[in-house]
Amino acid sequence: MNMSNNISLLIGLKNNLEYSKSCYYSIRENYPDTEIVFVSYGSSDGTHEWLDSLKDENLVYFSDPEEKTLSDTYNKAIEISTKDYVCFLHNDMVIGRNFLSEIAKALAKNNLVYYKVIEPPIFASDKRLWKEIQDFGSDFETFRFEDFFRFESEQKKQEGAYTEDVSFFLAAKKELLLKINGLDPLFKPMFCEDDDLILRLRMSGEKTFVCPNAIVYHFVSKTSRFSEEFQNKTKKIEENSLRNFIRKWGFTNQSRTKKKLKFGLILENPSDEAIKALEIFVDHIYSDFNAEKYIKEEQENTSFDLKEKFRAKNADFSDDILIRFDAKKLSEKNMYSFRNLADITDELKQSKKSIIKKLFSKPNSFKINNLKIEILNDKSYEQQLINKNNV
Repeated sequence: MNMSNNISLLIGLKNNLEYSKSCYYSIRENYPDTEIVFVSYGSSDGTHEWLDSLKDENLVYFSDPEEKTLSDTYNKAIEISTKDYVCFLHNDMVIGRNFLSEIAKALAKNNLVYYKVIEPPIFASDKRLWKEIQDFGSDFETFRFEDFFRFESEQKKQEGAYTEDVSFFLAAKKELLLKINGLDPLFKPMFCEDDDLILRLRMSGEKTFVCPNAIVYHFVSKTSRFSEEFQNKTKKIEENSLRNFIRKWGFTNQSRTKKKLKFGLILENPSDEAIKALEIFVDHIYSDFNAEKYIKEEQENTSFDLKEKFRAKNADFSDDILIRFDAKKLSEKNMYSFRNLADITDELKQSKKSIIKKLFSKPNSFKINNLKIEILNDKSYEQQLINKNNV
């Protein structure tokens, strides 16, 4: 089979019917025989009826009135696709005329390929290897198709590169994504699922290759943060997604140390403010805090069982790293330490400086700002999180 004909284009839909139509017809104009996979959960604007009306033997689709996450949407698309390779796209994109042939070349040598995205100057300061700022229009109605295709054809061919600087916009062997059970629906309804997926793929041993000759034009978040449905909720959704990423991994995506460690926090003088700020960074909190109100308000934002996280102050300690902290000393300086616990702990583990040993009677006890840290067990658990079903 021709490699270009062995790639399924996966596109998640959620309302925004006019964008879905324009995206579909623009792809079909240049790629009449390529498999397109549409999945729509919870659309209520006629999207499902439109999908049912399409007579296209190279279209695979699934629709359901139930609301689900972006991760669920693309996992379903992976599941129902019929080709050996899949490519993640959004319906606010125009793909280049050479896109599939360039992706196919890259996939012949790499399991995981990221393509180049051309965007109008909305996030112009956001410099990325896989992104270039060029303005060909802000929506399908104003888009200058021929100018974009001319720009694509005139591009000087570039060598691809392995890089840490990647995004959601990938193409991969289908079996590679199935092996780790796809994207994690923890991030509801969206955001951070791409960082989580890339992290797990890298931990499984995959290299991330950027193919700059495969280009698409992206109108930017027309179907997510700037859409009519989500624009007023975006800040809260992003905050919840980041909090869940930290709950899962124990570090932010900017952390140098990609190790899942198990922290237990013995918290003196707990307060509502301190619990809200610190809960996401540790596996258990040992205190006399009554967490019922906090759990009631926060549980709807996460699939982690928050009841299990709170323990009595005198309960048996079951974590590998003990942190003692007085909530009365909560400050930005101390918050910096909590945000960087993985990096700090790894540095402490690696440190053999005699001055540290002289400062404390226990060689594995340290004080960083107002945090007292004791390393009880030198273990990490990130390999257990590669498969999302193990979370």
